[in-house]
Amino acid sequence: MRGRPVSQFVDASEWPEMRTFLERQRKQAGERIQLRLRRADGGEAVGVIAGSPITTSEGAFVGIMLNVSDVSGKVRLDEQLIQNQRLEAVGQFAGGVAHDFNNLLMSIQGYTDIVRSRLPLGDPNRVDLDQVLTSTERASALTRKLLAFTRQQVLTPVDVDPAQVISDLLPILRPLLGADIDVVLHVEPSHAWVRVDPAQLEQVIVNLAINARDAMPSGGTLTIGVHNMDVADPERPDPDLSAANFVRIRVSDTGTGIDEATRAKIFDPFFTTKEPGRGTGLGLSTVLGIVSQSSGQITVDSTVGQGSAFNVDLPRVGPSGLPPLITPEPDTDHIVVLLVDDEPAVREVVRRHLEGSGYTVLAASGGEEALRLCAEWRDDIDVIVTDIIMPGTHGPELAAQVQSLRPDIGVVFMSGYAEEAVGQGGEIGVHGEFLAKPFTVGAIVAAIGRTIERQKRSE
Repeated sequence: MRGRPVSQFVDASEWPEMRTFLERQRKQAGERIQLRLRRADGGEAVGVIAGSPITTSEGAFVGIMLNVSDVSGKVRLDEQLIQNQRLEAVGQFAGGVAHDFNNLLMSIQGYTDIVRSRLPLGDPNRVDLDQVLTSTERASALTRKLLAFTRQQVLTPVDVDPAQVISDLLPILRPLLGADIDVVLHVEPSHAWVRVDPAQLEQVIVNLAINARDAMPSGGTLTIGVHNMDVADPERPDPDLSAANFVRIRVSDTGTGIDEATRAKIFDPFFTTKEPGRGTGLGLSTVLGIVSQSSGQITVDSTVGQGSAFNVDLPRVGPSGLPPLITPEPDTDHIVVLLVDDEPAVREVVRRHLEGSGYTVLAASGGEEALRLCAEWRDDIDVIVTDIIMPGTHGPELAAQVQSLRPDIGVVFMSGYAEEAVGQGGEIGVHGEFLAKPFTVGAIVAAIGRTIERQKRSE
Protein backbone atom coordinates (compact mmCIF):
# COMPACT_ATOMS: atom_id res chain seq x y z
CA MET A 1 0.00 0.00 0.00
CA ARG A 2 3.04 2.26 0.26
CA GLY A 3 2.85 5.37 -1.81
CA ARG A 4 -0.72 4.72 -2.93
CA PRO A 5 -3.83 6.64 -1.85
CA VAL A 6 -6.19 4.93 0.58
CA SER A 7 -9.04 5.40 -1.91
CA GLN A 8 -7.52 2.68 -4.10
CA PHE A 9 -8.08 0.11 -1.36
CA VAL A 10 -11.64 1.05 -0.44
CA ASP A 11 -14.60 -0.09 -2.51
CA ALA A 12 -15.88 2.83 -4.57
CA SER A 13 -19.34 2.65 -3.02
CA GLU A 14 -17.80 2.91 0.46
CA TRP A 15 -15.45 5.82 -0.25
CA PRO A 16 -17.83 8.66 0.82
CA GLU A 17 -18.22 7.01 4.25
CA MET A 18 -14.45 6.44 4.46
CA ARG A 19 -13.74 10.07 3.61
CA THR A 20 -16.09 11.25 6.38
CA PHE A 21 -14.38 8.84 8.76
CA LEU A 22 -10.95 10.28 7.90
CA GLU A 23 -12.20 13.81 8.55
CA ARG A 24 -13.33 12.81 12.02
CA GLN A 25 -9.97 11.19 12.77
CA ARG A 26 -8.22 14.57 12.46
CA LYS A 27 -9.70 15.48 15.84
CA GLN A 28 -10.33 12.22 17.70
CA ALA A 29 -9.11 8.65 18.02
CA GLY A 30 -10.65 5.33 19.00
CA GLU A 31 -13.42 5.12 16.42
CA ARG A 32 -13.79 2.00 14.27
CA ILE A 33 -15.54 1.47 10.98
CA GLN A 34 -16.25 -1.66 8.88
CA LEU A 35 -16.01 -1.31 5.12
CA ARG A 36 -15.62 -3.38 1.95
CA LEU A 37 -12.01 -3.19 0.75
CA ARG A 38 -10.18 -4.05 -2.46
CA ARG A 39 -7.05 -6.17 -2.29
CA ALA A 40 -4.03 -5.42 -4.44
CA ASP A 41 -4.97 -8.38 -6.66
CA GLY A 42 -8.47 -6.97 -7.17
CA GLY A 43 -10.19 -9.36 -4.77
CA GLU A 44 -12.73 -8.14 -2.23
CA ALA A 45 -12.30 -8.18 1.54
CA VAL A 46 -14.09 -6.82 4.58
CA GLY A 47 -11.98 -4.77 6.94
CA VAL A 48 -12.39 -3.14 10.34
CA ILE A 49 -10.49 0.15 10.29
CA ALA A 50 -9.34 2.04 13.38
CA GLY A 51 -7.74 5.46 13.05
CA SER A 52 -5.86 7.90 15.22
CA PRO A 53 -4.37 11.33 14.37
CA ILE A 54 -0.62 11.86 14.18
CA THR A 55 0.52 15.20 15.58
CA THR A 56 3.78 16.98 16.28
CA SER A 57 4.96 17.77 19.80
CA GLU A 58 3.39 21.18 19.35
CA GLY A 59 0.03 19.56 18.51
CA ALA A 60 0.08 20.27 14.79
CA PHE A 61 -1.79 17.70 12.66
CA VAL A 62 0.53 15.64 10.44
CA GLY A 63 -1.57 12.69 9.30
CA ILE A 64 -3.63 9.71 10.33
CA MET A 65 -2.45 6.25 11.28
CA LEU A 66 -4.88 3.53 10.16
CA ASN A 67 -4.99 0.01 11.54
CA VAL A 68 -6.83 -2.39 9.19
CA SER A 69 -7.98 -5.85 10.31
CA ASP A 70 -9.21 -8.31 7.67
CA VAL A 71 -12.44 -9.77 9.10
CA SER A 72 -13.70 -11.40 5.89
CA GLY A 73 -13.78 -14.88 7.42
CA LYS A 74 -15.70 -13.73 10.48
CA VAL A 75 -18.22 -11.88 8.32
CA ARG A 76 -18.80 -15.00 6.22
CA LEU A 77 -19.34 -17.08 9.37
CA ASP A 78 -21.74 -14.47 10.76
CA GLU A 79 -23.71 -14.49 7.51
CA GLN A 80 -23.89 -18.29 7.57
CA LEU A 81 -25.05 -18.21 11.19
CA ILE A 82 -27.79 -15.72 10.35
CA GLN A 83 -28.87 -17.85 7.39
CA ASN A 84 -28.93 -20.98 9.57
CA GLN A 85 -30.97 -19.15 12.19
CA ARG A 86 -33.44 -18.08 9.50
CA LEU A 87 -33.71 -21.65 8.25
CA GLU A 88 -34.19 -22.92 11.79
CA ALA A 89 -36.95 -20.37 12.41
CA VAL A 90 -38.71 -21.29 9.16
CA GLY A 91 -38.22 -24.96 9.99
CA GLN A 92 -39.79 -24.60 13.43
CA PHE A 93 -42.70 -22.72 11.90
CA ALA A 94 -43.11 -25.27 9.10
CA GLY A 95 -42.96 -28.17 11.53
CA GLY A 96 -45.51 -26.64 13.86
CA VAL A 97 -47.91 -25.87 11.03
CA ALA A 98 -47.37 -29.21 9.26
CA HIS A 99 -48.69 -31.37 12.09
CA ASP A 100 -52.05 -29.60 12.39
CA PHE A 101 -52.30 -28.83 8.69
CA ASN A 102 -51.73 -32.43 7.61
CA ASN A 103 -54.29 -33.66 10.13
CA LEU A 104 -56.81 -31.31 8.48
CA LEU A 105 -55.78 -32.57 5.04
CA MET A 106 -56.15 -36.14 6.26
CA SER A 107 -59.75 -35.46 7.27
CA ILE A 108 -60.55 -33.61 4.04
CA GLN A 109 -59.00 -36.33 1.87
CA GLY A 110 -60.47 -39.20 3.86
CA TYR A 111 -64.06 -38.01 3.95
CA THR A 112 -63.87 -36.93 0.30
CA ASP A 113 -62.78 -40.46 -0.58
CA ILE A 114 -65.73 -41.89 1.38
CA VAL A 115 -68.27 -39.66 -0.37
CA ARG A 116 -66.68 -40.29 -3.77
CA SER A 117 -66.82 -44.07 -3.30
CA ARG A 118 -70.60 -43.87 -2.84
CA LEU A 119 -71.19 -42.19 -6.21
CA PRO A 120 -71.69 -44.14 -9.45
CA LEU A 121 -68.95 -43.88 -12.07
CA GLY A 122 -70.90 -41.53 -14.32
CA ASP A 123 -71.89 -39.08 -11.60
CA PRO A 124 -70.59 -35.56 -12.47
CA ASN A 125 -69.99 -34.89 -8.77
CA ARG A 126 -67.07 -37.33 -8.89
CA VAL A 127 -65.18 -34.85 -11.08
CA ASP A 128 -65.65 -32.12 -8.47
CA LEU A 129 -64.46 -34.44 -5.72
CA ASP A 130 -61.44 -35.40 -7.83
CA GLN A 131 -60.51 -31.71 -7.88
CA VAL A 132 -60.76 -31.60 -4.07
CA LEU A 133 -58.42 -34.60 -3.84
CA THR A 134 -55.99 -33.04 -6.32
CA SER A 135 -55.88 -29.80 -4.32
CA THR A 136 -55.33 -31.81 -1.14
CA GLU A 137 -52.35 -33.57 -2.67
CA ARG A 138 -50.87 -30.25 -3.89
CA ALA A 139 -51.22 -28.79 -0.39
CA SER A 140 -49.60 -31.89 1.10
CA ALA A 141 -46.75 -31.71 -1.43
CA LEU A 142 -46.05 -28.10 -0.45
CA THR A 143 -45.83 -29.09 3.21
CA ARG A 144 -43.44 -31.93 2.34
CA LYS A 145 -41.22 -29.46 0.48
CA LEU A 146 -41.08 -27.19 3.51
CA LEU A 147 -40.10 -30.10 5.75
CA ALA A 148 -37.59 -31.36 3.18
CA PHE A 149 -35.53 -28.20 2.91
CA THR A 150 -35.49 -27.86 6.71
CA ARG A 151 -34.34 -31.52 6.82
CA GLN A 152 -37.26 -32.56 9.01
CA GLN A 153 -39.03 -35.08 6.82
CA VAL A 154 -39.12 -38.72 7.81
CA LEU A 155 -36.91 -41.00 5.72
CA THR A 156 -37.23 -44.72 5.15
CA PRO A 157 -33.77 -45.42 3.73
CA VAL A 158 -32.84 -48.70 2.07
CA ASP A 159 -29.89 -49.89 -0.01
CA VAL A 160 -30.75 -49.14 -3.63
CA ASP A 161 -29.12 -49.14 -7.05
CA PRO A 162 -29.34 -45.44 -8.01
CA ALA A 163 -29.12 -46.28 -11.72
CA GLN A 164 -32.18 -48.53 -11.40
CA VAL A 165 -34.14 -45.85 -9.55
CA ILE A 166 -33.31 -43.33 -12.30
CA SER A 167 -34.00 -45.82 -15.09
CA ASP A 168 -37.44 -46.56 -13.64
CA LEU A 169 -38.07 -42.81 -13.48
CA LEU A 170 -37.23 -42.08 -17.14
CA PRO A 171 -40.68 -42.96 -18.55
CA ILE A 172 -42.11 -40.26 -16.25
CA LEU A 173 -39.34 -37.75 -16.91
CA ARG A 174 -39.43 -37.77 -20.71
CA PRO A 175 -43.01 -36.51 -21.16
CA LEU A 176 -42.48 -34.09 -18.27
CA LEU A 177 -39.50 -32.47 -20.03
CA GLY A 178 -41.06 -32.27 -23.48
CA ALA A 179 -40.25 -33.59 -26.94
CA ASP A 180 -37.53 -31.01 -27.65
CA ILE A 181 -35.28 -32.20 -24.81
CA ASP A 182 -33.27 -35.41 -25.21
CA VAL A 183 -32.61 -37.44 -22.07
CA VAL A 184 -29.39 -39.46 -21.88
CA LEU A 185 -28.54 -41.89 -19.07
CA HIS A 186 -24.84 -42.70 -18.65
CA VAL A 187 -24.00 -45.33 -16.03
CA GLU A 188 -20.58 -46.74 -15.15
CA PRO A 189 -20.65 -50.54 -15.38
CA SER A 190 -19.19 -50.95 -11.88
CA HIS A 191 -21.24 -48.32 -10.09
CA ALA A 192 -22.13 -48.96 -6.43
CA TRP A 193 -25.29 -48.72 -4.38
CA VAL A 194 -26.36 -45.97 -1.97
CA ARG A 195 -28.55 -45.93 1.14
CA VAL A 196 -31.40 -43.48 0.58
CA ASP A 197 -35.14 -43.19 0.64
CA PRO A 198 -36.00 -44.13 -2.97
CA ALA A 199 -38.97 -41.76 -3.12
CA GLN A 200 -36.79 -38.87 -1.92
CA LEU A 201 -34.09 -39.72 -4.47
CA GLU A 202 -36.75 -39.62 -7.18
CA GLN A 203 -37.81 -36.18 -5.95
CA VAL A 204 -34.20 -34.96 -6.18
CA ILE A 205 -33.89 -36.15 -9.80
CA VAL A 206 -37.27 -34.73 -10.82
CA ASN A 207 -36.54 -31.32 -9.27
CA LEU A 208 -33.13 -31.10 -10.96
CA ALA A 209 -34.60 -32.23 -14.28
CA ILE A 210 -37.36 -29.61 -14.15
CA ASN A 211 -34.79 -26.90 -13.41
CA ALA A 212 -32.77 -28.12 -16.39
CA ARG A 213 -35.86 -28.01 -18.59
CA ASP A 214 -36.52 -24.39 -17.63
CA ALA A 215 -32.90 -23.55 -18.52
CA MET A 216 -33.40 -24.99 -22.03
CA PRO A 217 -36.44 -23.10 -23.42
CA SER A 218 -35.38 -23.93 -26.99
CA GLY A 219 -34.62 -27.57 -26.26
CA GLY A 220 -31.35 -29.36 -25.60
CA THR A 221 -29.94 -32.42 -23.87
CA LEU A 222 -30.31 -33.55 -20.27
CA THR A 223 -27.65 -36.06 -19.22
CA ILE A 224 -27.91 -38.06 -16.01
CA GLY A 225 -24.76 -39.92 -15.02
CA VAL A 226 -24.01 -42.37 -12.21
CA HIS A 227 -20.31 -42.65 -11.33
CA ASN A 228 -18.16 -44.08 -8.57
CA MET A 229 -15.94 -41.41 -7.07
CA ASP A 230 -13.11 -41.45 -4.54
CA VAL A 231 -12.21 -38.92 -1.86
CA ALA A 232 -8.75 -38.60 -3.38
CA ASP A 233 -10.25 -37.59 -6.73
CA PRO A 234 -8.61 -34.30 -7.86
CA GLU A 235 -12.02 -32.94 -8.85
CA ARG A 236 -13.01 -32.98 -5.20
CA PRO A 237 -10.03 -31.74 -3.16
CA ASP A 238 -11.91 -31.03 0.06
CA PRO A 239 -14.84 -33.43 0.51
CA ASP A 240 -16.81 -33.46 3.75
CA LEU A 241 -18.39 -36.85 3.24
CA SER A 242 -17.63 -39.18 6.12
CA ALA A 243 -17.54 -42.27 3.88
CA ALA A 244 -14.25 -43.36 2.30
CA ASN A 245 -15.87 -43.12 -1.13
CA PHE A 246 -19.12 -42.11 -2.68
CA VAL A 247 -21.37 -42.34 -5.70
CA ARG A 248 -21.95 -39.25 -7.80
CA ILE A 249 -25.22 -38.64 -9.61
CA ARG A 250 -24.53 -35.88 -12.12
CA VAL A 251 -27.45 -34.07 -13.75
CA SER A 252 -26.22 -31.77 -16.52
CA ASP A 253 -27.89 -29.72 -19.23
CA THR A 254 -26.98 -27.69 -22.30
CA GLY A 255 -28.98 -24.67 -21.16
CA THR A 256 -28.34 -21.03 -20.43
CA GLY A 257 -26.08 -21.60 -17.42
CA ILE A 258 -26.04 -19.83 -14.06
CA ASP A 259 -24.10 -16.68 -13.26
CA GLU A 260 -21.95 -16.40 -10.14
CA ALA A 261 -24.37 -14.17 -8.22
CA THR A 262 -27.27 -16.58 -8.77
CA ARG A 263 -25.15 -19.64 -7.91
CA ALA A 264 -24.53 -18.14 -4.47
CA LYS A 265 -28.29 -18.11 -3.77
CA ILE A 266 -29.82 -21.00 -5.69
CA PHE A 267 -30.16 -23.26 -2.63
CA ASP A 268 -31.75 -20.53 -0.49
CA PRO A 269 -35.41 -21.17 0.34
CA PHE A 270 -37.90 -19.09 -1.66
CA PHE A 271 -35.19 -17.79 -4.01
CA THR A 272 -36.29 -18.07 -7.62
CA THR A 273 -35.37 -16.51 -10.94
CA LYS A 274 -38.74 -17.46 -12.45
CA GLU A 275 -41.52 -14.98 -12.99
CA PRO A 276 -44.29 -14.78 -10.36
CA GLY A 277 -46.63 -17.74 -10.42
CA ARG A 278 -44.13 -20.16 -11.99
CA GLY A 279 -41.96 -21.14 -9.05
CA THR A 280 -42.10 -21.37 -5.25
CA GLY A 281 -38.33 -21.11 -4.78
CA LEU A 282 -38.37 -24.40 -2.86
CA GLY A 283 -37.14 -26.79 -5.56
CA LEU A 284 -33.39 -26.65 -5.01
CA SER A 285 -33.66 -25.99 -1.28
CA THR A 286 -35.74 -29.16 -1.09
CA VAL A 287 -33.02 -31.03 -2.99
CA LEU A 288 -30.37 -29.68 -0.60
CA GLY A 289 -32.40 -30.78 2.42
CA ILE A 290 -32.93 -34.32 1.09
CA VAL A 291 -29.28 -34.78 0.08
CA SER A 292 -27.96 -33.41 3.37
CA GLN A 293 -30.32 -35.56 5.43
CA SER A 294 -29.08 -38.56 3.42
CA SER A 295 -25.47 -37.79 4.54
CA GLY A 296 -24.58 -36.47 1.11
CA GLN A 297 -23.55 -33.26 -0.59
CA ILE A 298 -24.62 -31.32 -3.66
CA THR A 299 -22.48 -28.93 -5.71
CA VAL A 300 -23.03 -27.10 -8.98
CA ASP A 301 -20.73 -26.36 -11.92
CA SER A 302 -21.96 -23.81 -14.42
CA THR A 303 -20.82 -21.30 -17.01
CA VAL A 304 -23.18 -18.76 -18.52
CA GLY A 305 -24.12 -19.89 -22.01
CA GLN A 306 -22.58 -23.35 -21.56
CA GLY A 307 -25.07 -25.17 -19.36
CA SER A 308 -25.04 -26.42 -15.77
CA ALA A 309 -24.22 -29.63 -13.92
CA PHE A 310 -25.44 -30.56 -10.46
CA ASN A 311 -23.38 -33.19 -8.63
CA VAL A 312 -25.22 -35.20 -5.97
CA ASP A 313 -22.66 -37.18 -3.93
CA LEU A 314 -23.96 -39.96 -1.67
CA PRO A 315 -21.99 -42.41 0.51
CA ARG A 316 -21.30 -45.70 -1.24
CA VAL A 317 -22.68 -48.93 0.24
CA GLY A 318 -22.88 -52.54 -0.89
CA PRO A 319 -26.23 -54.10 -1.79
CA SER A 320 -27.85 -55.74 1.21
CA GLY A 321 -28.55 -58.96 -0.68
CA LEU A 322 -31.97 -59.23 1.01
CA PRO A 323 -34.90 -60.05 -1.24
CA PRO A 324 -37.42 -57.23 -1.63
CA LEU A 325 -40.31 -57.32 0.78
CA ILE A 326 -43.35 -58.23 -1.29
CA THR A 327 -46.66 -57.23 0.23
CA PRO A 328 -49.17 -60.07 -0.17
CA GLU A 329 -52.88 -59.46 -0.40
CA PRO A 330 -53.88 -59.53 3.30
CA ASP A 331 -56.74 -61.68 4.57
CA THR A 332 -58.35 -58.68 6.22
CA ASP A 333 -61.21 -60.65 7.75
CA HIS A 334 -58.82 -62.09 10.33
CA ILE A 335 -56.68 -59.00 11.02
CA VAL A 336 -57.21 -56.89 14.14
CA VAL A 337 -55.82 -53.35 14.20
CA LEU A 338 -55.36 -51.17 17.28
CA LEU A 339 -55.78 -47.61 15.98
CA VAL A 340 -54.57 -44.73 18.16
CA ASP A 341 -54.93 -41.03 17.28
CA ASP A 342 -55.89 -38.08 19.47
CA GLU A 343 -57.58 -36.23 16.57
CA PRO A 344 -61.22 -37.42 16.50
CA ALA A 345 -61.77 -36.60 12.81
CA VAL A 346 -58.61 -38.40 11.72
CA ARG A 347 -59.28 -41.38 13.97
CA GLU A 348 -62.82 -41.73 12.65
CA VAL A 349 -61.94 -41.49 8.97
CA VAL A 350 -59.08 -43.99 9.29
CA ARG A 351 -61.33 -46.36 11.27
CA ARG A 352 -64.03 -46.20 8.60
CA HIS A 353 -61.51 -46.80 5.83
CA LEU A 354 -59.99 -49.81 7.59
CA GLU A 355 -63.35 -51.33 8.48
CA GLY A 356 -64.47 -50.76 4.92
CA SER A 357 -61.40 -52.76 3.82
CA GLY A 358 -62.39 -55.67 6.07
CA TYR A 359 -60.26 -55.10 9.18
CA THR A 360 -61.45 -55.35 12.77
CA VAL A 361 -60.54 -52.03 14.38
CA LEU A 362 -60.06 -51.13 18.05
CA ALA A 363 -59.97 -47.31 18.15
CA ALA A 364 -58.39 -45.32 20.98
CA SER A 365 -57.91 -41.60 21.54
CA GLY A 366 -54.62 -41.94 23.43
CA GLY A 367 -52.14 -44.16 25.21
CA GLU A 368 -54.19 -44.90 28.32
CA GLU A 369 -57.24 -46.03 26.36
CA ALA A 370 -55.06 -48.03 23.96
CA LEU A 371 -53.42 -49.95 26.81
CA ARG A 372 -56.83 -50.66 28.35
CA LEU A 373 -58.16 -52.02 25.04
CA CYS A 374 -55.00 -54.05 24.62
CA ALA A 375 -55.48 -55.64 28.03
CA GLU A 376 -59.22 -56.27 27.63
CA TRP A 377 -59.13 -57.73 24.11
CA ARG A 378 -58.89 -61.52 24.48
CA ASP A 379 -57.90 -62.40 20.92
CA ASP A 380 -54.78 -61.52 18.95
CA ILE A 381 -54.03 -57.96 17.86
CA ASP A 382 -51.94 -58.00 14.71
CA VAL A 383 -50.89 -54.38 14.27
CA ILE A 384 -50.92 -51.13 16.20
CA VAL A 385 -51.38 -48.05 14.00
CA THR A 386 -50.48 -45.03 16.10
CA ASP A 387 -49.92 -41.33 15.66
CA ILE A 388 -46.46 -40.21 16.76
CA ILE A 389 -47.24 -36.93 18.53
CA MET A 390 -50.05 -37.19 21.09
CA PRO A 391 -50.77 -35.67 24.50
CA GLY A 392 -49.35 -37.76 27.32
CA THR A 393 -47.80 -40.86 25.78
CA HIS A 394 -46.23 -40.40 22.34
CA GLY A 395 -46.51 -43.06 19.67
CA PRO A 396 -43.03 -44.66 19.95
CA GLU A 397 -43.36 -44.98 23.74
CA LEU A 398 -46.88 -46.41 23.44
CA ALA A 399 -45.73 -48.91 20.80
CA ALA A 400 -42.99 -50.13 23.14
CA GLN A 401 -45.48 -50.56 25.98
CA VAL A 402 -47.92 -52.47 23.75
CA GLN A 403 -45.12 -54.69 22.44
CA SER A 404 -44.16 -55.55 26.02
CA LEU A 405 -47.72 -56.89 26.47
CA ARG A 406 -47.98 -58.42 22.99
CA PRO A 407 -44.48 -59.13 21.63
CA ASP A 408 -45.76 -60.34 18.26
CA ILE A 409 -47.64 -57.16 17.37
CA GLY A 410 -46.46 -55.12 14.39
CA VAL A 411 -46.16 -51.32 14.39
CA VAL A 412 -47.25 -48.69 11.87
CA PHE A 413 -46.52 -45.06 12.77
CA MET A 414 -48.35 -42.13 11.23
CA SER A 415 -47.93 -38.40 11.63
CA GLY A 416 -48.37 -35.04 10.02
CA TYR A 417 -44.97 -34.06 11.40
CA ALA A 418 -42.81 -36.73 13.01
CA GLU A 419 -40.87 -34.55 15.45
CA GLU A 420 -39.74 -37.55 17.48
CA ALA A 421 -38.66 -39.35 14.31
CA VAL A 422 -36.56 -36.36 13.32
CA GLY A 423 -34.99 -36.38 16.78
CA GLN A 424 -33.97 -39.98 16.14
CA GLY A 425 -32.27 -39.12 12.86
CA GLY A 426 -35.44 -39.07 10.77
CA GLU A 427 -35.41 -42.86 10.38
CA ILE A 428 -38.39 -44.06 12.41
CA GLY A 429 -39.27 -46.23 9.43
CA VAL A 430 -36.38 -48.48 10.45
CA HIS A 431 -38.29 -49.46 13.62
CA GLY A 432 -41.72 -49.72 12.00
CA GLU A 433 -43.68 -48.68 8.94
CA PHE A 434 -44.28 -44.94 8.65
CA LEU A 435 -47.13 -43.12 6.91
CA ALA A 436 -47.02 -39.37 6.36
CA LYS A 437 -50.43 -37.75 6.61
CA PRO A 438 -52.43 -37.40 4.51
CA PHE A 439 -52.31 -40.94 3.12
CA THR A 440 -54.67 -43.04 1.03
CA VAL A 441 -56.56 -46.22 1.90
CA GLY A 442 -54.23 -48.15 -0.37
CA ALA A 443 -51.18 -46.80 1.46
CA ILE A 444 -52.32 -47.86 4.91
CA VAL A 445 -53.52 -51.27 3.69
CA ALA A 446 -50.12 -51.83 2.04
CA ALA A 447 -48.27 -50.69 5.19
CA ILE A 448 -50.27 -53.08 7.36
CA GLY A 449 -49.63 -55.90 4.89
CA ARG A 450 -45.86 -55.27 4.90
CA THR A 451 -45.83 -55.12 8.69
CA ILE A 452 -47.62 -58.44 9.06
CA GLU A 453 -45.33 -60.07 6.49
CA ARG A 454 -42.27 -58.73 8.32
CA GLN A 455 -43.58 -60.13 11.60
CA LYS A 456 -44.06 -63.54 9.97
CA ARG A 457 -40.48 -63.50 8.65
CA SER A 458 -39.09 -62.74 12.10
CA GLU A 459 -40.90 -65.64 13.76
